[in-house]
Amino acid sequence: MVGLNVLVYSGPGVSLNGHAYLLRTLRQFLGHRYAIIPIGPEALRKEPWESKAALLVIPGGRDLPYMAEMNGEINRRIKTWVQAGGRFLGICAGGYYASARCEFEPGTDKAVVGDRELAFFGGACVGCAYPGFDYKSEEGARAVEATVDRGAFNVPGSLWKGDPVAVRIHYNGGGFFVPDEGNSDATVLVRYPSDVTSPHDRSKRVDSPAAVVSCKVGRGTAVLSGLHIEYAWDFLAPSSYTQPYNRGLIALMRNHDAYRRRLLGAIFTHMKISVNPEALGDSPDPAHSMRVPTITPTFMVPARVSGVAAISSAMYALNNLAAHRGDCGAADMVLRDTAEDIHIVTAATGAGARRVSVEYQNAVLQPDDIGPVSATEAMPESRKHSVLVLCTPDSVPGTNEAPRFDMHAAVKYMQAIKAHTAGSWLMYSDTTRSTQTFLERNQRLLAQLPDGTVNVATVQLAGRGRGRNTWVAPVGCLQFTMLIRHPTLKQAPVVMMQYVMSLAIVEAVKTLPGYEHLPLRLKWPNDVHALHTRAADSDDSFDAEPAYAKVGGILVNSSYKSGEYTLLFGCGINVANRLPTTSINSVIRDYNDAHGTRLDTIPLEKALALFTAKFEELYRQFLAFGFEPLLEAYYRNWLHSDQVVTLADRSYEKARVVGISAADGQLQVRSLNSPHTVYSLQPDGNSFDMLRGLISRKIN
Repeated sequence: MVGLNVLVYSGPGVSLNGHAYLLRTLRQFLGHRYAIIPIGPEALRKEPWESKAALLVIPGGRDLPYMAEMNGEINRRIKTWVQAGGRFLGICAGGYYASARCEFEPGTDKAVVGDRELAFFGGACVGCAYPGFDYKSEEGARAVEATVDRGAFNVPGSLWKGDPVAVRIHYNGGGFFVPDEGNSDATVLVRYPSDVTSPHDRSKRVDSPAAVVSCKVGRGTAVLSGLHIEYAWDFLAPSSYTQPYNRGLIALMRNHDAYRRRLLGAIFTHMKISVNPEALGDSPDPAHSMRVPTITPTFMVPARVSGVAAISSAMYALNNLAAHRGDCGAADMVLRDTAEDIHIVTAATGAGARRVSVEYQNAVLQPDDIGPVSATEAMPESRKHSVLVLCTPDSVPGTNEAPRFDMHAAVKYMQAIKAHTAGSWLMYSDTTRSTQTFLERNQRLLAQLPDGTVNVATVQLAGRGRGRNTWVAPVGCLQFTMLIRHPTLKQAPVVMMQYVMSLAIVEAVKTLPGYEHLPLRLKWPNDVHALHTRAADSDDSFDAEPAYAKVGGILVNSSYKSGEYTLLFGCGINVANRLPTTSINSVIRDYNDAHGTRLDTIPLEKALALFTAKFEELYRQFLAFGFEPLLEAYYRNWLHSDQVVTLADRSYEKARVVGISAADGQLQVRSLNSPHTVYSLQPDGNSFDMLRGLISRKIN
């Protein structure tokens, strides 16, 4: 099992502000390697989330609504998954919920007392640890000085950097953990200070109360916390803290923020969850908490297109879109498009010159700061801005503006590896929100872009995957969206275009001389997989043997007008990044080690040229003859020959895969019970596993 998803419960009972804070913290600490995905009770009940999950988090809120939604089947699945090796984090209400017993404010009008089903902690979570809690405010919040037991953590000692063992952490309504006698599966990681009192009798102090516990659950781990270890100081609004015991809360938390972040990093590391080292720095500046990286300009250069007339015509059409004068100087012209304001400028020329000035870039592309949110206010939405820089062949940006993608090399590869339409123009941004969303939601820009334009980014802040998924893309992943305008042709149905693209990715590599036997495969319908040997520092504790793991996926969005489809192929291909699973270049190196060969790894810029050229080669065959001539290559590369699947909608009947339909791409299987019966299968729409929950249709 390769767990790439961190699932955050988002159903009834969740504190909205707390949920937002948690998502931001998880993206900061874990977003380099995992997809952070909110998930509701319906998906937990019906979808096959377990196979891809690395961590499930139940945040703060209210325990009783959690029970109403998850008691029974959902809790059974969660518990089974954790026992099999899953990892669970319960914070505040999530800590009460995952203990064997909840004792919240007994004897008061807020009282919630009773047994709980998950019972990862074998005793009671008793609270509140401090009086004054109010569901609708921060009235009872404190910055408590908790004591960390470093010896209880399974982490390198160097992680702590000499931090004090007493750390100020946000508290509001959480409990302390009281074990049943004989319960030896829980280890105390953090303790409250000595001023905690019992909610049963506030005159009595509690001796060494446990604030954070780690529980062994079969092969898995559950960590439960009464403290809001996910809260950073700059999330909080000073106006929310007016009591004598919490007026200085923000200042105390700021002073200890680096210690808190390293404590949270230690908790994740203890759970064998990979942490982004950048989240563990010393600075209390918000840049180490939740400031989103700044969007950078998108440069657009002619790649495979040739001829002065063609280049000039495209640039003229795009320049004419910018009909509004902006606020950043006389030359600032803006296209007010569907989703955002696009500032269109012509690149400056000259060797070594910047194509767009730093001053102009900073004026237009303000950082998307995440400011403090009080208990009552919502976060404002603002119209987004972007910069599109039109470049001629002699004004391609250099490494000073594109340090992580060599645009000069990319253009040279595009021109050397021939194609006519695919990759005609190259757009590139170091950091963008989403290459696909930028094109899809700005319809006026999209209408004027030349056919075959490819939009590339090194970092996507909101890379998209299928369903609710996001695409986890460390540096080294080739992320691009390609525009193709596809005619209505009976022999070339648009639904098969995703198969053409996924086949092109694999064939582009395996048709290179010497690369024919690389273990790259297709998983139906459009994922690229590679043989994955677990890295020494991997957190994929279930992977003892090499197995195929996903290294790429394709998401196709389409619109139709005047007899033509506008297709946006969103592709994310792990070319050079070893983690989170493996990559094409890792597979090449492993192959060289195993076979004594010296195959070259593939630069990102060359991979883009290879993928787009191979797509065009296959696409031209598809336009003329349909998918039938491509089936042999598709089957040669796929993972499903003779695979047995379960038909959930036919009383879990077993059937063997025999192929796909060249007309619509649906999976075709033959019943094991009735060999003359063939079913056509389509996915049920779940976001986690296309081969689970298949919907069948008998075709003979």
